[in-house]
Amino acid sequence: MKINRKNQGWLQQYLDNCSKQNKSIHTIKNYRSDLEKYLCWYEITYSSPISAKHKNTIEHYKDFLLNGGIVIKRPNFFQKLLFFRKTKEISLIQKALSNNSAKRHLSSLKNFYEYLKQTHEDHSKLFLINPVKEKIHGIKLKDTDVEHTPIIPYEQWRNLIESTYRTRERLILLLLYWAGLRLSELTQLRFSNFDEKRKTIKVIRKGGYIHEFSPQRFDEIIKNVQFLMKDAKSDFIFTNYVGKCLSTRSMYSLIKKLLRINKCDERLGPHSFRKACATNLYKKTKDLLLVRDYLNHHDAKVTQTYIEVDQTPMH
Repeated sequence: MKINRKNQGWLQQYLDNCSKQNKSIHTIKNYRSDLEKYLCWYEITYSSPISAKHKNTIEHYKDFLLNGGIVIKRPNFFQKLLFFRKTKEISLIQKALSNNSAKRHLSSLKNFYEYLKQTHEDHSKLFLINPVKEKIHGIKLKDTDVEHTPIIPYEQWRNLIESTYRTRERLILLLLYWAGLRLSELTQLRFSNFDEKRKTIKVIRKGGYIHEFSPQRFDEIIKNVQFLMKDAKSDFIFTNYVGKCLSTRSMYSLIKKLLRINKCDERLGPHSFRKACATNLYKKTKDLLLVRDYLNHHDAKVTQTYIEVDQTPMH
Protein backbone atom coordinates (compact mmCIF):
# COMPACT_ATOMS: atom_id res chain seq x y z
CA MET A 1 0.00 0.00 0.00
CA LYS A 2 1.28 3.45 -0.93
CA ILE A 3 1.44 5.72 2.13
CA ASN A 4 -0.04 9.22 2.10
CA ARG A 5 2.52 11.80 0.96
CA LYS A 6 2.37 13.80 4.20
CA ASN A 7 2.74 10.72 6.37
CA GLN A 8 5.60 9.47 4.19
CA GLY A 9 7.35 12.82 4.49
CA TRP A 10 7.11 12.89 8.29
CA LEU A 11 8.34 9.31 8.48
CA GLN A 12 11.37 10.05 6.29
CA GLN A 13 12.25 13.15 8.33
CA TYR A 14 12.19 11.06 11.49
CA LEU A 15 14.36 8.29 10.02
CA ASP A 16 16.85 10.86 8.70
CA ASN A 17 17.05 12.34 12.19
CA CYS A 18 17.69 8.86 13.65
CA SER A 19 20.54 8.45 11.19
CA LYS A 20 22.06 11.79 12.25
CA GLN A 21 21.93 10.58 15.86
CA ASN A 22 24.13 7.60 14.90
CA LYS A 23 21.44 5.00 15.51
CA SER A 24 22.39 1.67 13.97
CA ILE A 25 21.14 0.59 10.55
CA HIS A 26 19.36 -2.33 12.21
CA THR A 27 17.50 0.01 14.61
CA ILE A 28 16.44 2.36 11.80
CA LYS A 29 15.24 -0.61 9.75
CA ASN A 30 13.06 -1.75 12.68
CA TYR A 31 11.68 1.77 13.12
CA ARG A 32 10.76 1.93 9.44
CA SER A 33 9.03 -1.44 9.52
CA ASP A 34 7.04 -0.65 12.69
CA LEU A 35 6.00 2.83 11.58
CA GLU A 36 5.08 1.90 8.00
CA LYS A 37 2.74 -0.75 9.42
CA TYR A 38 1.15 1.82 11.73
CA LEU A 39 0.76 4.40 8.94
CA CYS A 40 -0.88 1.81 6.65
CA TRP A 41 -3.26 0.81 9.43
CA TYR A 42 -4.05 4.45 10.20
CA GLU A 43 -4.79 5.38 6.59
CA ILE A 44 -6.98 2.33 5.99
CA THR A 45 -8.85 2.95 9.25
CA TYR A 46 -9.26 6.73 9.07
CA SER A 47 -8.46 7.71 5.45
CA SER A 48 -6.47 10.73 6.65
CA PRO A 49 -2.95 11.88 7.60
CA ILE A 50 -1.85 11.21 11.18
CA SER A 51 -2.19 14.92 12.01
CA ALA A 52 -5.97 14.37 12.12
CA LYS A 53 -7.30 13.74 15.62
CA HIS A 54 -9.22 10.54 16.32
CA LYS A 55 -10.34 9.26 19.69
CA ASN A 56 -8.68 6.13 21.16
CA THR A 57 -6.44 5.65 18.11
CA ILE A 58 -3.52 4.14 20.02
CA GLU A 59 -5.80 1.92 22.09
CA HIS A 60 -7.36 0.52 18.89
CA TYR A 61 -3.95 -0.04 17.31
CA LYS A 62 -2.69 -1.77 20.46
CA ASP A 63 -5.64 -4.19 20.26
CA PHE A 64 -4.87 -4.76 16.58
CA LEU A 65 -1.28 -5.73 17.41
CA LEU A 66 -2.11 -7.98 20.38
CA ASN A 67 -5.17 -9.71 18.94
CA GLY A 68 -4.38 -9.62 15.23
CA GLY A 69 -6.98 -9.19 12.52
CA ILE A 70 -7.65 -7.66 9.13
CA VAL A 71 -8.48 -4.06 8.27
CA ILE A 72 -10.02 -3.42 4.87
CA LYS A 73 -10.41 -0.19 2.95
CA ARG A 74 -13.15 -0.42 0.35
CA PRO A 75 -13.35 2.18 -2.44
CA ASN A 76 -16.24 4.60 -2.18
CA PHE A 77 -18.70 5.36 -4.98
CA PHE A 78 -16.74 8.34 -6.32
CA GLN A 79 -13.48 6.37 -6.44
CA LYS A 80 -15.16 3.66 -8.50
CA LEU A 81 -16.71 6.25 -10.75
CA LEU A 82 -13.42 8.09 -11.24
CA PHE A 83 -11.58 5.06 -12.56
CA PHE A 84 -14.55 3.68 -14.54
CA ARG A 85 -13.83 0.26 -13.16
CA LYS A 86 -13.97 -1.70 -9.95
CA THR A 87 -11.18 -0.43 -7.70
CA LYS A 88 -9.41 -3.09 -5.64
CA GLU A 89 -9.91 -3.30 -1.91
CA ILE A 90 -6.86 -2.56 0.23
CA SER A 91 -6.30 -4.75 3.27
CA LEU A 92 -3.75 -5.15 6.03
CA ILE A 93 -3.39 -8.51 7.78
CA GLN A 94 -1.84 -8.73 11.25
CA LYS A 95 -0.97 -11.85 13.21
CA ALA A 96 -1.33 -11.59 16.98
CA LEU A 97 1.98 -10.42 18.47
CA SER A 98 3.55 -11.33 21.79
CA ASN A 99 3.44 -8.73 24.54
CA ASN A 100 7.13 -8.04 24.02
CA SER A 101 6.78 -7.43 20.26
CA ALA A 102 3.71 -5.23 20.69
CA LYS A 103 5.54 -3.21 23.34
CA ARG A 104 8.40 -2.62 20.90
CA HIS A 105 5.96 -1.39 18.24
CA LEU A 106 4.34 1.06 20.65
CA SER A 107 7.76 2.26 21.80
CA SER A 108 8.68 3.05 18.17
CA LEU A 109 5.39 4.88 17.83
CA LYS A 110 5.91 6.90 20.99
CA ASN A 111 9.37 8.04 19.85
CA PHE A 112 7.99 9.00 16.42
CA TYR A 113 5.18 11.12 17.85
CA GLU A 114 7.56 12.73 20.35
CA TYR A 115 9.80 13.78 17.45
CA LEU A 116 6.82 15.25 15.58
CA LYS A 117 5.68 17.09 18.72
CA GLN A 118 9.09 18.66 19.32
CA THR A 119 9.73 19.62 15.68
CA HIS A 120 6.29 21.23 15.26
CA GLU A 121 5.85 23.01 18.59
CA ASP A 122 7.40 26.32 17.43
CA HIS A 123 5.46 26.76 14.20
CA SER A 124 2.48 24.41 14.06
CA LYS A 125 -0.38 23.01 16.14
CA LEU A 126 -0.52 19.73 14.24
CA PHE A 127 1.10 17.63 16.97
CA LEU A 128 0.44 19.32 20.29
CA ILE A 129 0.51 16.14 22.36
CA ASN A 130 2.01 12.69 22.13
CA PRO A 131 -0.99 10.30 21.92
CA VAL A 132 1.03 7.34 23.22
CA LYS A 133 0.69 7.36 27.02
CA GLU A 134 2.68 4.81 29.01
CA LYS A 135 0.17 4.54 31.87
CA ILE A 136 -2.75 4.05 29.49
CA HIS A 137 -1.17 2.12 26.64
CA GLY A 138 1.63 0.31 28.46
CA ILE A 139 1.84 -3.45 28.14
CA LYS A 140 2.85 -5.38 31.24
CA LEU A 141 5.32 -8.12 30.48
CA LYS A 142 5.36 -11.42 32.24
CA ASP A 143 8.76 -12.92 32.92
CA THR A 144 7.99 -15.58 30.30
CA ASP A 145 7.58 -12.87 27.66
CA VAL A 146 11.14 -11.62 28.14
CA GLU A 147 14.09 -13.50 26.68
CA HIS A 148 16.84 -12.48 29.06
CA THR A 149 20.34 -12.03 27.69
CA PRO A 150 22.59 -14.56 29.45
CA ILE A 151 25.86 -13.37 30.96
CA ILE A 152 29.05 -14.99 29.72
CA PRO A 153 30.45 -17.17 32.54
CA TYR A 154 34.01 -16.46 33.65
CA GLU A 155 35.29 -19.89 32.60
CA GLN A 156 33.94 -19.47 29.08
CA TRP A 157 35.39 -15.95 28.88
CA ARG A 158 38.82 -17.17 29.99
CA ASN A 159 38.85 -20.03 27.46
CA LEU A 160 37.64 -17.67 24.74
CA ILE A 161 40.30 -14.99 25.27
CA GLU A 162 43.11 -17.53 25.75
CA SER A 163 42.28 -19.31 22.49
CA THR A 164 41.93 -16.12 20.41
CA TYR A 165 45.30 -15.19 18.88
CA ARG A 166 44.54 -12.59 16.22
CA THR A 167 45.05 -9.09 17.59
CA ARG A 168 41.91 -7.61 16.04
CA GLU A 169 39.68 -10.31 17.45
CA ARG A 170 41.33 -10.15 20.87
CA LEU A 171 40.80 -6.38 20.95
CA ILE A 172 37.11 -6.82 20.11
CA LEU A 173 36.69 -9.25 23.00
CA LEU A 174 38.60 -7.02 25.43
CA LEU A 175 36.54 -3.95 24.54
CA LEU A 176 33.30 -5.89 24.92
CA TYR A 177 34.24 -7.47 28.24
CA TRP A 178 36.15 -4.69 29.97
CA ALA A 179 34.69 -1.52 28.40
CA GLY A 180 31.15 -2.88 27.99
CA LEU A 181 30.72 -1.27 24.57
CA ARG A 182 27.60 -1.63 22.46
CA LEU A 183 27.98 -2.98 18.93
CA SER A 184 27.38 0.43 17.31
CA GLU A 185 29.97 2.03 19.61
CA LEU A 186 32.50 -0.70 18.85
CA THR A 187 32.19 -0.39 15.08
CA GLN A 188 32.64 3.41 15.18
CA LEU A 189 35.85 3.33 17.25
CA ARG A 190 38.86 5.17 15.82
CA PHE A 191 42.54 5.07 16.77
CA SER A 192 42.28 8.77 17.55
CA ASN A 193 39.64 8.00 20.21
CA PHE A 194 42.33 6.59 22.52
CA ASP A 195 44.37 8.82 24.83
CA GLU A 196 47.32 6.86 26.20
CA LYS A 197 48.42 9.53 28.68
CA ARG A 198 45.01 9.98 30.27
CA LYS A 199 44.12 6.31 29.79
CA THR A 200 40.72 7.16 28.33
CA ILE A 201 38.54 6.30 25.34
CA LYS A 202 36.12 8.64 23.60
CA VAL A 203 33.00 6.78 22.49
CA ILE A 204 30.09 7.97 20.35
CA ARG A 205 27.15 7.07 22.56
CA LYS A 206 23.44 6.81 21.73
CA GLY A 207 22.16 10.19 20.65
CA GLY A 208 25.50 11.10 19.06
CA TYR A 209 27.27 12.71 22.02
CA ILE A 210 30.87 11.93 22.94
CA HIS A 211 31.53 10.14 26.22
CA GLU A 212 35.10 9.97 27.49
CA PHE A 213 35.84 7.42 30.20
CA SER A 214 38.62 5.21 31.59
CA PRO A 215 37.97 1.54 30.78
CA GLN A 216 39.10 -1.32 32.93
CA ARG A 217 42.33 -3.02 31.79
CA PHE A 218 43.27 0.01 29.67
CA ASP A 219 46.95 -0.98 29.45
CA GLU A 220 46.07 -4.35 27.97
CA ILE A 221 43.63 -2.76 25.53
CA ILE A 222 46.00 -0.02 24.33
CA LYS A 223 48.78 -2.53 23.53
CA ASN A 224 46.49 -4.24 21.04
CA VAL A 225 45.35 -0.89 19.64
CA GLN A 226 48.94 0.23 19.05
CA PHE A 227 49.83 -3.07 17.37
CA LEU A 228 46.96 -2.68 14.90
CA MET A 229 47.83 0.97 14.31
CA LYS A 230 51.18 0.04 12.71
CA ASP A 231 49.57 -1.28 9.52
CA ALA A 232 46.33 0.70 9.64
CA LYS A 233 45.10 2.35 6.41
CA SER A 234 42.22 4.13 8.10
CA ASP A 235 41.50 5.89 11.38
CA PHE A 236 38.75 3.34 11.97
CA ILE A 237 40.06 0.38 13.95
CA PHE A 238 37.70 -2.30 12.66
CA THR A 239 37.35 -2.04 8.89
CA ASN A 240 36.14 -4.14 5.99
CA TYR A 241 38.10 -4.95 2.82
CA VAL A 242 37.48 -1.48 1.30
CA GLY A 243 38.65 0.37 4.40
CA LYS A 244 35.26 1.43 5.75
CA CYS A 245 34.21 0.69 9.33
CA LEU A 246 32.46 -2.64 9.85
CA SER A 247 28.68 -2.61 9.97
CA THR A 248 26.99 -3.70 13.19
CA ARG A 249 25.71 -6.76 11.35
CA SER A 250 29.22 -7.81 10.28
CA MET A 251 30.54 -7.21 13.80
CA TYR A 252 27.71 -9.26 15.29
CA SER A 253 28.45 -12.15 12.91
CA LEU A 254 32.16 -12.03 13.76
CA ILE A 255 31.49 -12.18 17.51
CA LYS A 256 29.01 -15.04 17.14
CA LYS A 257 31.56 -16.89 15.02
CA LEU A 258 34.20 -16.55 17.76
CA LEU A 259 31.73 -17.87 20.33
CA ARG A 260 30.71 -20.75 18.09
CA ILE A 261 34.32 -21.78 17.27
CA ASN A 262 35.12 -21.93 20.97
CA LYS A 263 31.97 -23.96 21.68
CA CYS A 264 30.45 -21.37 23.99
CA ASP A 265 26.79 -21.41 24.94
CA GLU A 266 24.86 -20.71 21.72
CA ARG A 267 22.57 -18.26 23.55
CA LEU A 268 25.50 -15.92 24.23
CA GLY A 269 25.90 -12.76 22.17
CA PRO A 270 27.59 -9.31 22.25
CA HIS A 271 25.33 -8.14 25.08
CA SER A 272 26.47 -11.07 27.23
CA PHE A 273 29.87 -9.37 27.52
CA ARG A 274 28.22 -6.08 28.49
CA LYS A 275 26.35 -7.82 31.31
CA ALA A 276 29.60 -9.41 32.49
CA CYS A 277 31.27 -6.01 32.45
CA ALA A 278 28.47 -4.54 34.59
CA THR A 279 28.52 -7.44 37.03
CA ASN A 280 32.30 -7.42 37.47
CA LEU A 281 32.47 -3.65 37.92
CA TYR A 282 29.67 -3.64 40.49
CA LYS A 283 31.32 -6.43 42.51
CA LYS A 284 34.54 -4.45 42.45
CA THR A 285 33.07 -1.05 43.44
CA LYS A 286 29.63 -1.76 44.99
CA ASP A 287 28.61 1.51 43.31
CA LEU A 288 25.49 1.18 41.14
CA LEU A 289 25.61 4.78 39.90
CA LEU A 290 29.22 4.38 38.81
CA VAL A 291 28.24 1.30 36.80
CA ARG A 292 25.25 3.20 35.36
CA ASP A 293 27.51 6.00 34.09
CA TYR A 294 30.15 3.54 32.88
CA LEU A 295 27.61 1.72 30.70
CA ASN A 296 25.93 4.98 29.68
CA HIS A 297 22.49 4.13 31.06
CA HIS A 298 20.04 6.93 31.85
CA ASP A 299 18.29 4.96 34.59
CA ALA A 300 19.94 2.89 37.34
CA LYS A 301 16.95 0.52 37.19
CA VAL A 302 18.16 -0.58 33.76
CA THR A 303 21.68 -1.07 35.12
CA GLN A 304 20.31 -3.34 37.86
CA THR A 305 19.01 -5.77 35.23
CA TYR A 306 22.58 -6.19 33.94
CA ILE A 307 24.03 -7.25 37.28
CA GLU A 308 23.99 -10.92 38.33
CA VAL A 309 25.41 -11.06 41.79
CA ASP A 310 25.68 -14.87 41.98
CA GLN A 311 28.23 -14.96 39.17
CA THR A 312 31.83 -15.78 40.08
CA PRO A 313 33.78 -12.51 40.24
CA MET A 314 36.47 -11.79 37.69
CA HIS A 315 40.05 -11.97 38.94
